Amino acid sequence: MKRLMILCLLAGGLMACQNSPQPSLYEEIGGTQTLDKVFGLAVNRIYNDPRLGPHFEGVPRNHLRKMLTEQTCALIGGPCTYTGKSMQESHQERNVTTAEFYAVVEHVQQAMRLIGLSYQQENRVLAALAPLKRDIVYQAGQE
Repeated sequence: MKRLMILCLLAGGLMACQNSPQPSLYEEIGGTQTLDKVFGLAVNRIYNDPRLGPHFEGVPRNHLRKMLTEQTCALIGGPCTYTGKSMQESHQERNVTTAEFYAVVEHVQQAMRLIGLSYQQENRVLAALAPLKRDIVYQAGQE
């Protein structure tokens, strides 16, 4: 009888664990505080990169950091609402190449590693951001 009761308690505990909701990626990585750190590092690297800096002339660093944090937060299950322009609108006149897009991704990836996100978390964040590429990469005269 004791064994049966112990088995029931264990089974009940396992079922309770299975029914508890999984944390969002946003919660898993530490929320807005972590995203703000990631994009603080990444934005500094982006502005200092001679290939990328010119694309951000006239865009205050703090504004870009805030928009990247908001947008990523919304995309990975956080409570944020992105308040910026659409990616298409904000990039249509900047003639961003595929190579430049990937250079930005590299800076974000390096920043995530520096603050200690796991490889899996990093990949999940990047997977959430990847669909934005089609609205960011644009070169005048090409459709």
